[in-house]
Amino acid sequence: MAMEFPTMSSITNAAKASGLAVYRIRQLCQSGRIKSIRCGRRTLVNMDSLAAYLNDGDAVQPAPAVGSIRRADES
Repeated sequence: MAMEFPTMSSITNAAKASGLAVYRIRQLCQSGRIKSIRCGRRTLVNMDSLAAYLNDGDAVQPAPAVGSIRRADES
């Protein structure tokens, strides 16, 4: 069984591929709207997460339930 690894890209390449500004990609990473990791001084963007964001926008995700308790939205 082969493992699939996510496609990761630099913020600059993610901005070029998506048409968004570099600054906006940084904002999305810092806010947690798209998945990213820090690798030294660089931030690598999960391109699948970025594509999902571009397709769905800022759709509100249901909060995960813990037992019978559901987290309240912070908005």
